[in-house]
Amino acid sequence: GSLTGAGEAGMILDRTCFYAESGGQAGDCGVLESPNGTFVVDDTLKIANCIVHKGRMARGSLSVGDGVTARVSPDRQATRKNHTATHLLQWALQQVLGSAVAQQGSFVGPEYLRFDFTYPGAPTREQLEQVESLVRGKIAEDLPVTAAVMAREQADKLGAMALFGEKYGAQVRVIAIGAEDESHIGEAMSREFCGGTHVDRIGVIGDFKIIKEESISAGVRRITALTGRALADYLYKRSVIVDELAARLRTNPESLPDRIDQLLAENKRLAKELKAGAGRAAADTMAEARKLLDTCQKVGDAHIIVGPLSRAPIEQARAAMDMLRKKAPSAAIVLAMDDDGKAMLLAGVTDDLIARGLKAGDIIREIAPIVGGGGGGRPNMAQAGGKNPARIPEALAKAAETIKARLAQ
Repeated sequence: GSLTGAGEAGMILDRTCFYAESGGQAGDCGVLESPNGTFVVDDTLKIANCIVHKGRMARGSLSVGDGVTARVSPDRQATRKNHTATHLLQWALQQVLGSAVAQQGSFVGPEYLRFDFTYPGAPTREQLEQVESLVRGKIAEDLPVTAAVMAREQADKLGAMALFGEKYGAQVRVIAIGAEDESHIGEAMSREFCGGTHVDRIGVIGDFKIIKEESISAGVRRITALTGRALADYLYKRSVIVDELAARLRTNPESLPDRIDQLLAENKRLAKELKAGAGRAAADTMAEARKLLDTCQKVGDAHIIVGPLSRAPIEQARAAMDMLRKKAPSAAIVLAMDDDGKAMLLAGVTDDLIARGLKAGDIIREIAPIVGGGGGGRPNMAQAGGKNPARIPEALAKAAETIKARLAQ
């Protein structure tokens, strides 16, 4: 059979240099080329003991029996760096956080690494900085990395760590960081069962940075980290942001923390002053409302409380309305405010007057057009807005007239 066209397909070779997804490491990408065609490999998987190169034809065709040249994407080097860095990370976590740390899973690709581990609480910022420092320090030592296949019993004797819940055969592959060769694996700083790809010396990792730490389930944490070129790109983007912030705040990058502290302190002071001012304004609004109650007209037992409030926000006006309804068990109330150049009207009617046919919504619908607006609401509470606050006195006079007329019926 032969393969043509652009549809997704799987290719199996008699031997391959491509790494199949396993142990948290992403499968390799690359190309399979022959004189007759090119197959682009997007992923490599292990299916039923076969290494399957998953991808699509980019040109021509390939037939069973064709010879191909397999070329793995240069991204593999970045993946190797991240995989070895994952081993360093686990070692450093155990050094800082102790024996409670146990691997629960991982992902290793060319762009980033992710490591899941058990720990009863959230590591502190200082602990994560210490972990990061330990990893970077070991990278600077440029320790060798040795891979060796050995009997499971021998690996256990050498203290190699196995992933909890993973099944292993009689022969296992051990990755040892800090061992020049197989004879020194027992002396290595890190020894783990692993079938993935790794660097020969950890110095090529270049640098390491934790960019995120989070909880993913009860007692399980996740760290995401960067190395190599991906880290360089990340740090460059961060430096651009820092320079932009420094320019906006009119300071230099080194002085940003002090400048931010200064702004936070100023913001706190202003918020305190604003809160104090809002408290005074609310007290003034309540005083105005009480004065309206003291000077209001009455029709029988019903209070007709109609008047303006000096630039009170609608929330303060509602609070004043609630206070008036409590102090005057039988009342028809209309309050008006100039809210930043807009007229606001608020009406409230107690239940006994509603029973007599007086409704807040009807009052608002009658007076709102005077201030160039409209509104409505329930029988006991209604409000409206308008664009002409200069006519508020006229609207209030109409409200008082309407209430008196309704109560006189």
